[in-house]
Amino acid sequence: MKKSIAMILAVILMVSIIGTVLAECSHSWYTVSTSRRTLSVSTVAKPNGCIQLSNPHTHKKYTYELTQIYVCSKGCGATKTVVTRYSEEKH
Repeated sequence: MKKSIAMILAVILMVSIIGTVLAECSHSWYTVSTSRRTLSVSTVAKPNGCIQLSNPHTHKKYTYELTQIYVCSKGCGATKTVVTRYSEEKH
């Protein structure tokens, strides 16, 4: 009895895993839109200088949010959005 219940549960698990894999769009994606917005700008002191300039000075630190929207290339209608935050310093 226990073996038959375990076997039925194993079959149900396999069917659900296979269904999930088939439902997932595994095709290649292409970018539909890309947008970048500035989240913050701050001043960073460099009291000992930096590689470009040995004198004490300041840099501007920009924090951005990059949003990219992708669409499945095979026409299955799937879309995905990737949001990335990053910072960079500029003189």
